[in-house]
Amino acid sequence: MDSWTTYKQRVAARYIPIAPHDVGIRMMESEQMYLSAKLDGHLAFLHSDGKTCWMTNSGGQRWNDLPLLEDAVAKLNGVACILAGELHVASASHERTYGFQVPSALANQPDALAFGAFDVLSVEGEDWSTSWKETFEKLDSMLSHKGQAFAIPQQSVSSRGQIGPYFEGLVQGGVEGMVVRHEGGPTYKLKASLDLDVVVLGYAEATGEQVGQLREMLVGLAVDESTYQVLGQIGNGLSVENRKKLLERFKHEHAQSDYMEVSGDNVAFTMIPPTTVAQIRCLDVLAENTRGAIVRPRLVWAPEGYTYQGMAVAASLMSPVFEGIRSDKTPTPSDAGMGQLQRIVGGLASRSTESEMSKSQLLRREVYVKESKGIQAVRKFLAWKTNKEESGHFPPYVLSFTDYSPTRKDPLKRSLSIANSEERLQVMFDEQVALNVKKGWDKRS
Repeated sequence: MDSWTTYKQRVAARYIPIAPHDVGIRMMESEQMYLSAKLDGHLAFLHSDGKTCWMTNSGGQRWNDLPLLEDAVAKLNGVACILAGELHVASASHERTYGFQVPSALANQPDALAFGAFDVLSVEGEDWSTSWKETFEKLDSMLSHKGQAFAIPQQSVSSRGQIGPYFEGLVQGGVEGMVVRHEGGPTYKLKASLDLDVVVLGYAEATGEQVGQLREMLVGLAVDESTYQVLGQIGNGLSVENRKKLLERFKHEHAQSDYMEVSGDNVAFTMIPPTTVAQIRCLDVLAENTRGAIVRPRLVWAPEGYTYQGMAVAASLMSPVFEGIRSDKTPTPSDAGMGQLQRIVGGLASRSTESEMSKSQLLRREVYVKESKGIQAVRKFLAWKTNKEESGHFPPYVLSFTDYSPTRKDPLKRSLSIANSEERLQVMFDEQVALNVKKGWDKRS
């Protein structure tokens, strides 16, 4: 496989996100660090065969006629190479531009696009693997820092104390953030934190010594007046006092749901009516990972409870932290809606959802119960065909094992296994039952 097709998984997706105020705490010190602007665009690759140039993205899409390629051909002057960088919308007035503007520019205004190179993958057919110092010197010599195809300027520093002022200058200049590359070490991505207003959909109580406190909240965003997009779980940022007060508040607001999710302690979230709005802070919001678009459950609320609608393209929060309850906000699209994500990542509404896919087919279900001193333990086995394998997000067959024992420290345990054929799925099902169902367990319908 070509080096550029795996670059995102190997390198770009492994950047460590960090808030500027955590530089002195979470970032390692180094004698040589390179600081550069984090342009808000799409990862792309500039290819040259020595005669012509073209662009690709990590998915293999190719562009042969972008205006910026004329600048690249003139500057490379016959050098064959592959360069990694950011395809972005350029702003002559230094106004902030966004990554979600790139698809529109590709279709309607390609002359507004620019390419900022930050890495070298190969030169004259040979893989490039050397220091950042030599890499940036090579980029500078090939592209310079001006034009539509350029090398992103790098500032060399030897102390973390120099990072803060440089970051402030970049942000004031209208860029997304900053990248810090350590020579021989990790790469960090610095951004000012983002605030979101989210709807609390459920909660999980802590176990062990923290019983009587809230462990995590399940949160989402309003799609419309009765539909909510699950966004993730929030547990950081809650004081002990907050955990006690919120648990006391939520435990009187239970709601029915045909959707279940478990917390980090493998405790099922108790769903509550969508009436509470919380403000959270995060370092970044991602709309895709190395496997493609991020999908999460979408739920419909009615007086009788939540109904699972399917999986929809959503986003993932990087390092989310609870900031407080917003009593002045309502759980509606205007106050806590998907528009917040649209402004950050864009394009979510136009992407496909599971509701457009075929429904899953249940192939086999067995439930076993064991009672002791009036307390029931349950073990449930489910096998189904997803009918969604062509989406790239789901395997063809899935086996689920749920083990619930109310007297155990971790009452709920779940495991998922996948199979490529129904025959293998049935064998796995029988093996799981034989392993986990012994004397004393009664089969129920």
